[in-house]
Amino acid sequence: MSKPLLPMIPTLSHSFPTNEDWIYEVKYDGYRSILAWDGLTLKLTSRNGHDLNKRFPTLHDKLALLLVNHQIDPCVLDGEICMLSNTYRADFESLHKRKEKKLSFISFDMLKKGEVSLTSAPLLTRKKELRHLFENIPNQDILIEISFSVSAQDLFELVKNHKGEGVVCKKVHSVYREGKRTSNWLKVKNWKSAYVFLYAYEKANGYFYTGVKREGEIYDVGHFSHGLSSEEREALLQVIKRNKIKEANGFIYVQPGIVLELVYLDLYNEKLRQPRFKQFCFQTSWEVCTWDTIQSSLMT
Repeated sequence: MSKPLLPMIPTLSHSFPTNEDWIYEVKYDGYRSILAWDGLTLKLTSRNGHDLNKRFPTLHDKLALLLVNHQIDPCVLDGEICMLSNTYRADFESLHKRKEKKLSFISFDMLKKGEVSLTSAPLLTRKKELRHLFENIPNQDILIEISFSVSAQDLFELVKNHKGEGVVCKKVHSVYREGKRTSNWLKVKNWKSAYVFLYAYEKANGYFYTGVKREGEIYDVGHFSHGLSSEEREALLQVIKRNKIKEANGFIYVQPGIVLELVYLDLYNEKLRQPRFKQFCFQTSWEVCTWDTIQSSLMT
């Protein structure tokens, strides 16, 4: 096979486009992947061009068998390897537990049909070719194409209600810019909130370490750096230095007391995934920052 294509990357946004030249998709939490099929062999590659065939051998074999059995012509698809919990959410943590029999490849773009590249064609044309491909593949749960016809806000509400990761917005006439981050595609994430207390600062890389109460002990839930303004970062550092209880191995430690609200995507290995600062909570006691509260917020 030739050198794999690299996927186009959406730009993070905190709001939805206001005009009508966009379509909306669920952002699934998994492994972004390019599927390349030459009629005989199949190759899955990551967003960085790394081979995923050996990482997901069962999924690879099932996909190849499906395409052979239905005599699917050579093609290149863009999509996500994930484990669906429902139509609006993929389970990132279970994906890493190697339960491959439940994995799917969700395709949302077609980059090549036969020997013809579609990357310079507008998105709606590529979507049309993708739907035509799936007309030749019966309903199954290995190779999936999911379309949505609701507004951005309605889709985002469905994602929030189902604890999904977010929504991707794409300009209908956008071409495919291989390996590039583009504002023609936007991602709006469904951030969850957690109240935590600060207990340490790592001097080497500038990370703040946070915890909650769990079974009477301080439990580390993760560290963050993003989200603070330069003024907020400097003020927090000064508070840490004034209130430190010890300094060792490149860390400055403080007693629980500085309460923060963080936003995050989900839990992974019982830690906050991609946490970032939202605000200080000066009137909140560190005693209310508990593991049970975080767990309960994800269940409601």
